[in-house]
Amino acid sequence: MAGTLARASGMAINRVIGKKYDVINPRKKNWSLVTGKMSMRQAASFILVTVFLFEITTFLLNMFVFELSPIVLFLFIIDPLLKKYTQWRHFFMGLTIGVGVMAGYLAVSPAFPSSPEIYLLVLATGTWIGGFDMIYTIPDRNYDLENNLRTVMTEYGIRKGMMISTITHIFTIAFFLLLAFYIRSYFYLAGMIVISALILYQHLIVNPDDPKSIKVSFLNANSFIGITFLTVLILTQYLH
Repeated sequence: MAGTLARASGMAINRVIGKKYDVINPRKKNWSLVTGKMSMRQAASFILVTVFLFEITTFLLNMFVFELSPIVLFLFIIDPLLKKYTQWRHFFMGLTIGVGVMAGYLAVSPAFPSSPEIYLLVLATGTWIGGFDMIYTIPDRNYDLENNLRTVMTEYGIRKGMMISTITHIFTIAFFLLLAFYIRSYFYLAGMIVISALILYQHLIVNPDDPKSIKVSFLNANSFIGITFLTVLILTQYLH
């Protein structure tokens, strides 16, 4: 619940801060704030409500999570601003979402873990999301160049950008595989084969000249990675 609220408020903050760019981005012409279906006042009200509910939820979980909760909101506020300053914002966004993994752990056990499993999962999540975000920005490359917004694709070009995304996802697979030393299960190993195949597939089907291929990459591959990992953990926990 807390994670969903944080993500919802974070996305709303992202859109409010980025509206001045969204209104001139053809890909975002049908977004609610751009079309006027949602006013800035309504968006601000939504942010206030979700932030309030987020803080209440973290308070009800435990004091440790509640004390750390402003950091999560701060990360979501900083994230959309970084695109003006660094092409490596993809990693910041990925790790911002990866923090949710740590938050889930702390909600149950209110102390930072002493063993490396959760940290490896945070890194795996961060590089997975960050690597795909590089791909996701390909259709916006010309727009980003015109508006001085920095991404891996604007700084290095699509060919080198795809190589950086691929290397990032190699690290993702490495972090997942390192977890196999702690999650000793044939289900987990089988899941890693599926996840590795999905990561490879999402790169193979991307055609930089066809924006639809990026949507297919997300819907047919990237969106199933998290579901696959969750399924593997459930099977490992209850059937191993």
